[in-house]
Amino acid sequence: MSLNVRNYNNKEMLLFPAAIGDYLSKDHFAWVIDDVVEQLDLSCLYRKVSSVGNPSYHPRMMLKILFYGYAVSTFSSRKIAKGTETDVAFIFLSGMQKPDFRTISDFRKNNAEELPKLFVQIVHLCKKLGLIGLGHISIDSTVIKASANRDRTYDRERFILEEQAIQDKIKELLDVAQKVDDEEDRIFGPDLRGDELPESVRSRKKRLEKLQEAKKELEQKSLKEINLTDSNATFQREKGKVFRPGYRAEVVVDEKEQIIVACDVVNKLNDRQELLPSIERAVDNLPEITNQDSSVIVTADSDYSAMENLKKLEEQKPYVDAYIPDSKYQSRQDGKTTDEDSPFHKKHFSYNPDKNVYICPNQKELTFRRRAIDDTTAAYSFYCCDHCRGCPYFGTCTKSPRGRGIAVYDNREQIYKMRRKLDSAEGKRIYSKRKIIIEPVFGNIKHNLRFREFILRGLKKVKAEFILIAIVHNIKKIAKWLRKRLSFKLPRGDLIPLMAA
Repeated sequence: MSLNVRNYNNKEMLLFPAAIGDYLSKDHFAWVIDDVVEQLDLSCLYRKVSSVGNPSYHPRMMLKILFYGYAVSTFSSRKIAKGTETDVAFIFLSGMQKPDFRTISDFRKNNAEELPKLFVQIVHLCKKLGLIGLGHISIDSTVIKASANRDRTYDRERFILEEQAIQDKIKELLDVAQKVDDEEDRIFGPDLRGDELPESVRSRKKRLEKLQEAKKELEQKSLKEINLTDSNATFQREKGKVFRPGYRAEVVVDEKEQIIVACDVVNKLNDRQELLPSIERAVDNLPEITNQDSSVIVTADSDYSAMENLKKLEEQKPYVDAYIPDSKYQSRQDGKTTDEDSPFHKKHFSYNPDKNVYICPNQKELTFRRRAIDDTTAAYSFYCCDHCRGCPYFGTCTKSPRGRGIAVYDNREQIYKMRRKLDSAEGKRIYSKRKIIIEPVFGNIKHNLRFREFILRGLKKVKAEFILIAIVHNIKKIAKWLRKRLSFKLPRGDLIPLMAA
């Protein structure tokens, strides 16, 4: 296959020194980047190379400098471009070629759909090298800031107020402009046009149009608020505090060497709907999960707990053995009192199947009102009491003027079954590993790689950007494994014989 690309050879011999790579130490991370990218099938990128016009930069070279940039916390395309001129590692990986920042930015943006395919290849490389065990995988998410100004977030009320303010200002400016025109006509005569919109009016009209477009999107998507800088970003909460506009990065991590085996970015406000998709992504990337002799252990925190999730996990046996605690798990472990310790908790309400009513501790009936589905698609029946006002326990059992109500889920036994499983000695031992598996991954991403905020905007682009971070995380794990294996020496081309071994 003949590609219309520039000649690329970063092994070209020079007089002093013999090769560009001689400037790098033998344990430099750039060697690992170089080796890993050389193993990748880039046919998905080659298909996008134009056969006409000036030759393109080689996709393999572009990937190397992009991966290395993210590995050394250089996320800006301008800084990466500068690196190809001033940094030895970048110069080596680029083969002394100097793509400008726009070329680098366009390459990153235009290959957003191809990056997940490369991520899967690197996961398979990790598996072939023995870095993935598939005995225990852990799922979690972290909030990452969007490239968006918090002050540019609007709700319906703010849209209406600012829209009116701009319209009033436009009218005021037009009135002033008309008075000026009339005065100029009086002095100079009416022959000049004088009908051009002043710049101040044009700029406000453009802002008004943008506001109206964002307002329309807000209404179409039934959102509470929207950010004008990145309309896909949502206000995220982390550790109980309101965060600036951001996204949730979902990862699935293998226990053996903390390799990210699957990942995604969502703009949802919680994780409950992401448990099963995360497992599915892991299975898609590593189908051998379903063919193992033993089940893969899956752990996740209480944010992923939902009855519908637990029900579907039961259906995925025998290849999934899940440990997902409910929201009361940590309180039970700490010996704290919860609402379940109250004598008025719904577990103390008895059921009369003949009348289809629940009996409260004061022997009052809660009658059936409706069937409903919660935000996790779990079905439940709602019962309510009409006799609470005169009850001596009113204010303790409930303070609602409508009376005490309880939601009875169809699959509530799944919660209790999972609770017994996690409260066992074996369950505690297994679940205690979750933080050890997943928390260091987020620490590496946010502290070591210093990736705390997306550069790109829009859900599709931030998904691709996080894929880059996940790829770099995994390549660093490969480098760590190689250093152990090769006594801190990383001579060129060592991955090939190691993979064949």
